[in-house]
Amino acid sequence: MTTIPATVRERIDLPAPRSASAAKTTDSGITFQDIVTVLKRRMVLLMTLFFFFSVLFVGLWIVGYRWFPLYGAEAFIECISNKPKAPGALTDEDSGRLEYERFILTQAEYVKSPDVLLKVLSSPEIEGTQWFRDTPPSKRVLEFIDLINASPQRNTQLLVVSCKTRSETDPHKIVNQVVESYLQKVRAFSTDPYRDERESREREREEIETQIVDKQRQLAEVQRRLPPGVASGVGNSVGAEYEQQNVVVTQYELMLRELEGMYSLYNSPSGPALTPQDTQLVEQDPVIATLSNQLFSINQQVQVYDATLGPKNRTIRRLQKTREVVEKQLSEARQRRLAEILAYKREQVNSAIANVRHALLLSQEDLADKRAMLADMDAVMSEYQLLEEDLFLLKQRRELLVTSIEDRDRVVREQSAVQIEVRQFAIAPLERSFPQMFLLPGAVLLAGIFSLGVVLLLEFVDTSLRTPADMVRHLNIPLLGVVPDADDEEVDIKDLELAVLEAPQSMFAECFRTMRTNLQFAAPAERERSLLVTSPRPEDGKTTIAANLAIAMAQNGKRVLIVDANFRRPAYHRIFGVSPKRGLSNVLIGDARFEDIVVQTQVKNLDVVVSGPLPPNPAEMLGSEQMGDFIAHVSNVYDHVILDTSPVLVASDACALATRVDGVILVCRARLNSRGVGGRACSLLTRVGGHIFGGVLNAAQISRGGYFREQLRTFYDYNADDDEQLVRAALPSATGSAGGDGSSEA
Repeated sequence: MTTIPATVRERIDLPAPRSASAAKTTDSGITFQDIVTVLKRRMVLLMTLFFFFSVLFVGLWIVGYRWFPLYGAEAFIECISNKPKAPGALTDEDSGRLEYERFILTQAEYVKSPDVLLKVLSSPEIEGTQWFRDTPPSKRVLEFIDLINASPQRNTQLLVVSCKTRSETDPHKIVNQVVESYLQKVRAFSTDPYRDERESREREREEIETQIVDKQRQLAEVQRRLPPGVASGVGNSVGAEYEQQNVVVTQYELMLRELEGMYSLYNSPSGPALTPQDTQLVEQDPVIATLSNQLFSINQQVQVYDATLGPKNRTIRRLQKTREVVEKQLSEARQRRLAEILAYKREQVNSAIANVRHALLLSQEDLADKRAMLADMDAVMSEYQLLEEDLFLLKQRRELLVTSIEDRDRVVREQSAVQIEVRQFAIAPLERSFPQMFLLPGAVLLAGIFSLGVVLLLEFVDTSLRTPADMVRHLNIPLLGVVPDADDEEVDIKDLELAVLEAPQSMFAECFRTMRTNLQFAAPAERERSLLVTSPRPEDGKTTIAANLAIAMAQNGKRVLIVDANFRRPAYHRIFGVSPKRGLSNVLIGDARFEDIVVQTQVKNLDVVVSGPLPPNPAEMLGSEQMGDFIAHVSNVYDHVILDTSPVLVASDACALATRVDGVILVCRARLNSRGVGGRACSLLTRVGGHIFGGVLNAAQISRGGYFREQLRTFYDYNADDDEQLVRAALPSATGSAGGDGSSEA
């Protein structure tokens, strides 16, 4: 007897099982709606963090405003460079801008140079400031260097010198003293360095002139060693001959590989390769043709005598023996002739291989000679090109040196390299520079950004499966249903495994009826006869899901059998109050029949088969042919067979059963199962060929913005309103009915 899954797959085309790689690669991006949901769910944390950061940042602003104010002052200096360009400098617009930026940054460094600042620090004006008195002597130099700031003003020729102190009477005095010290340093510059540079550039130019003459002489000597026309780029006959010979060698190598392939075919250990031509040559041999004709004649005689005399006639037996002798002679003759043909072909191939190898060796020797000639010529050509490049660079360097010498002559004539003018000295500050009032809204905005960032970070660092969208997005399986956490249910349910039976009007039970409906659309009815319910890990609630789903299907008028295939931790004997002494394991070892172990439950149309005695080898028993026969048998008896087995990541029982049932339902517990755990469970099931109908998210918790918060409230409010309407509608109807009866009696 074949199992139901095999026969059903032959009748119904189903989508291919989800691959393991698809679970890793199909992960849609975060949408705006996801972010809104996260903010709703963590609204309390968001408001708490916003309040905390707002108080923190505003408090820091108040502390800075009250005890750490800063007052600033600025001075503006115009700097114009008259320095000559260095040899090799570019002259376009971009290079001029970059050169000026370097110049103005150099002047800023001069302002903060130690000799300028130390001179300012020792002046009487600085010693009389509040900053000087408040700063310890051991830290004055370092703090003074940090105190002064010099930077260029963007898109101008101005250099801004500034500082900030806690006293409003100090910054302008300090800045003006620094500017005065800097001006004195700039005025001390002379043109002597440029005069020395001019002489050095002139000596370098003379040396380059000598090098140019030497390079030109070497270039002429190398050119004489090259073939005519190579140096001028006319052509290279040696290179063309080398390429032609390389093509010849390649052709010989291809011919040799083809012949060696033929040799391998004719000497293959599994037998020589035969062509139709070889077979035709064998059959054209006179001896073979004679034997073939003789065999044909004997076969005709046997057919004639067999039709007239019968198969047991002595003549027919004699002819059959003669036919066997002829067939043996024909086979031996064919083998001999085939061996002769193959030997001849081997000899031809061996001779051709020897000839091609000899020709290849000669061609390779010729190619090596031409390669050596080409290498020698390439070396000379490389030397020629290097000499040309050196000569070109030397001429460029000579031109740059001539320009540099002319620039330094101009500086020496004009007696000035840098023009410095103070456009505005620093004045006393009119208001504090830090902190300012506009920072308060910025602090509040920054608190909101920090709060939002912390909330999103906490949300996206959490990789657990929390919502139905997580199941679909990260596991790439259909969602069959979502079951709320029992702690959030308003109806008191004592036994969760029988919630559909004990509390049929609860939201908990309604979820299983929804799950039942969704399952009907997961596959054709013939394809849903046997279902396996499992989970990634223990305590995920798969037993609760399986039991309630079975009850919901039975209440829908379907004949349902629930099988406890969990030989490691059975539970259905406790749920339905059945003796665990005989069950599925007895059937699998041949100790009982199905009719002996099936038990009818208190639910109409629902039967149960408990696990029975626990075997030492659960996976082997569940993957046996007996298990397949059992599933096939009960699938023909019941409309739905639900099997509950061990978790996927704990034992291999679920994988052993996944290929024997029509489909698998994977139960994941919200917040307890991570995306990786769910993905690994799906991968294991699909890797063995299991077909996953969909997943169930169990114990989904109520939270702000959560999945069940509004749905639970709306469900019970709607049912309450519906009950009131039914009661109000029933009262007038009853009264009217009584009145009608009375009138009829009257």
